[in-house]
Formats: sequence, C-alpha cells, structure tokens
Amino acid sequence: MERGGSGDRATERGTRWAHRLAWVLWAVTFPLIWMGGFVTTYDAGMAVPDWPNTYGYNLFLYPIESWLKTWDIFLEHSHRLIASAAGFVSIALMVALWRTGSARFRRLGVVVFILVCMQGVIGGLRVLGQELLLANLHGCIAPLFFGLVTGVVVITGRAIVGSDQAIRYAQQSLFRSVAGWRFVLVATIYTQIVVGAQLRHLPPTLSPGWAFLWTIVHLIVAGLIGVFLGIVWWRECREHPSQLFWLKILSGIYAIQLTLGLFTWVVNYNFPIWFLDYFLAISYTVVKGGAAQALVTTAHTATGSLLLAAGVASWLTAAMNPGSQNLRMHQPA
Repeated sequence: MERGGSGDRATERGTRWAHRLAWVLWAVTFPLIWMGGFVTTYDAGMAVPDWPNTYGYNLFLYPIESWLKTWDIFLEHSHRLIASAAGFVSIALMVALWRTGSARFRRLGVVVFILVCMQGVIGGLRVLGQELLLANLHGCIAPLFFGLVTGVVVITGRAIVGSDQAIRYAQQSLFRSVAGWRFVLVATIYTQIVVGAQLRHLPPTLSPGWAFLWTIVHLIVAGLIGVFLGIVWWRECREHPSQLFWLKILSGIYAIQLTLGLFTWVVNYNFPIWFLDYFLAISYTVVKGGAAQALVTTAHTATGSLLLAAGVASWLTAAMNPGSQNLRMHQPA
C-alpha cells in the first residue's frame, strides 16, 4: 500500500511503535509466566500477605535486602515487579494502538489493557482472600493474555509490511478452511492449559480420585492436540505446502512439551512401577521442592503458554496470508 500523505506516514509510525511495544510486552510476559510458575511450584503465593503493598511498603520501595533475604518473598515480590512492568508496557501499547487511528487497533489495545488489569486484580484478591478458585483463574488468564499479546505482534507486523486489506480478509477467514482448523488447535491447546491449571491447584482436601480424573483428562486433551496438529499438517501439505513454517515451530514445541510432561510426572511422582519392572530400573528419589522438581514443572507450565502463542501466530498468519510463502512474525525495525 502506498503511503503518501502525512496522515498515512503518522499512521505507519504509530503502527511501528505499537509493533515494537507489542514485542516488548511479549518479552516481559513470558518471564512473568515463568516467575508465576515458580511461585506456584514453591507454593510462595502467600509469602507476602498484603497487596498492593509488600509488608506495608510501596511495591517499588521495598528494601532490597529484605527482598533478597528469603526465597519465597523473593519469588513473590519479583513476580509483582515483573507484573507491574507488564502493566506499564500494556498502557504504552494501548496508547500506541490508539494513535494509529484504526478502530480495530484501538479496540485491541483496550482489550489488552482490560485483561492485564483483570489479571493484576485477581492476583491481588487471591492474596487477600486466599481463595484457590482465584489462583486457578489467575493461572488460566496468564496464558490467554500471552496469546493475545502474540496476536498483537502478528497483526501489527502484518499492518506494517502490508495493508488493512490483509487484516480485513483475516476477519472473514479466521474460522474457515485451514485457518479454522488452526483455531480448533488453539482452542484445544488452551483447554489443555486450563486442565493443567486444575492439576496445579487441587485443594488438599480433595479425594485422590479427582487428581486421577484430571490427569486422565489432561492426557486425553494432549492427545487431541496431536490429532488436530496432524489434521492441519495434512491439509496444509495438500493445499498450501509453502505455509509450513509455523507448523514446524508448533510441532517442535509440542514434542518438547510432551517430553517435559513425562519428566514432570517423574520429578513429582517418580517412574511408574511398570516402567521400572519391564523397561529400565532407575534409582530416583523425588525431592519435594527440589531444584529439579521446580525447574521441570515450571518449564512444562511455561512451554504450554509458548505452545499457545505459537498456535495463535500460526492461526492468524494462515488467516491473513492464505497464499503467501514462509509465514514469519515481522521483526521490529
């Protein structure tokens, strides 16, 4: 699209700034998910009993020596600081999207802002009310927000290199043909994340049967992700063999996630008896709260969000570029 007028140039500058800020927010949100995962793994969510302050101090004025002295407080306070950074960048992104003049971008910016505010308030209420339901909800919204930010990166990147025509086309084709199957894949990945959140926040008074049930559901949905990924591969290879970039990324992350899932079981519950009896006798002791348990479990959680982000990128690029070559996120200038 030719951009000859001063208004068009201003719009392009605004879109570029929005794209850069979307990348910054993406880069802040992923470590935030990691830190939130560590908080849950170490059960450190209640290490700081008040909110929005930290032990009576302003969040940004809490003494460094107190912050670094205790591991649980370090995790929870760091989580809050990174979340605050995500909030500030979200405000800047909303302003940048608003300045593009595009009604679609303005609505997108408002949604980003509302969702990050919701997440912050739910996290705070979880601390004040000590409600496990809020912890579940908090764990489900974080990947949703990460997926939304990924969508903003993809859409603003496309707006820079192309025109609004691609975005208008996307609105008509998001749920059709191959793009429609990719949406089903994204929805299934998110369902898997929600089920995983239930496993991570099981009430201690719940009977063991519920944990077993959620585990079975978790495994079934993981299998469905593989099925839908295979369907998309089959359709793409048949109809658009040049559009496989994001499918390769998705498949790689999916394989990593399955591997991490297996190791997550091992570091939390040890190797199954049948594996030790019939395959390989391995001597391993589960260490509650140990480094291996924390790192592997949190990596499994974070990789689930990364898989969702890759799914969103795959879905949107398929919708906006039905006949294009390699589909990649546009990198910031």
